[in-house]
Amino acid sequence: MSLNEQDMAFIDDIAAAHGVPADNLLVQYLLRKTRAADRGSKARRSLGNLYALYVLAEDYLAGNTSRFTDLLARMRALPFGAKLQNHPLDNRLNDEFSRQLGVNGELLPVHAAVVAGQKARTLSPALLRHGGADPTMVARFVVAAIQAYVEQITANQSSALEEIQAIETIEDLGEFFDAAFAANSDARLFEIASYVLLAEHYRGKVVYFGDSPATARATPLELFRAGRTNANDGGIDFVLRPLGRIFQVTETLDFRKYFLDFEKVNRYPISFVIKVYGAGDEVKQRIQQDAVRSGLYSPAMISVYMSLFEEVITLDDLQGAASRIPDSALDRVKAQLSLQFKLEYGLLD
Repeated sequence: MSLNEQDMAFIDDIAAAHGVPADNLLVQYLLRKTRAADRGSKARRSLGNLYALYVLAEDYLAGNTSRFTDLLARMRALPFGAKLQNHPLDNRLNDEFSRQLGVNGELLPVHAAVVAGQKARTLSPALLRHGGADPTMVARFVVAAIQAYVEQITANQSSALEEIQAIETIEDLGEFFDAAFAANSDARLFEIASYVLLAEHYRGKVVYFGDSPATARATPLELFRAGRTNANDGGIDFVLRPLGRIFQVTETLDFRKYFLDFEKVNRYPISFVIKVYGAGDEVKQRIQQDAVRSGLYSPAMISVYMSLFEEVITLDDLQGAASRIPDSALDRVKAQLSLQFKLEYGLLD
């Protein structure tokens, strides 16, 4: 997705206010990382790398060098940061910075240091000075830009939660799902909506288990979310008990993504919830045709991968599930949307 004027405005404005040129490396990086501030953006909020930059910039301005553990504790104390891990301070921020901006060495943001015999981290002075910039003003820009970003996504989340709480009729609920299925809707909202609809779809359905037909007993189907949208969950978004079916939510039709997902789970079958219109079989056929045209896999290997698609669920299927929700389920579905939204955005941490 290309940066539009709305995405760019607040970062560029803050940079200009601090006298930092628009082509500065940190300005360019923050432009990329703050796309999710736009309510309609598909970009997933990712605060780990931003918060690593934030605490390191704070240290630079204060003339401090902090231990690794202290930096991580400060990151976790920031809004939505309670569950952050140490990867941004180790290598993730540097890897992403290098990949997106094509720089290495001294221009990577996170540099190793030692404080009282323990590992520490500092923000690269060479990066802050790059292009002849005033390093203090660049550090102040980083702090101000990330603060503004967090304020914007907080406001957006509050607005979305208010929309859920304002649902009063089945018609209101349908309009909410239509917005979640829109092409420019937030990826997290789409996953939440998909989960709630599928959980409702399976509610009341049973399977029978027993050592023999005489001992078989009805067991309710239950759908569980495996983690948040950007969690390190191995690509498993939902799990259907007691069948052990796993689901993954995605917006792409790139066959390579699906084949890689199958390898991640040792070629265990997966049901995919795909943000695309059309019949599931038609979408699956398109994925197969793209794989064949690529010439990257043998026919036998493509056949193996295609056999692992347990089900393809599209927007058509989700809209059908939404249309079948009875008035009596409105409060339950609304409560689930609110709960999943709060869990997703760390509002219950």
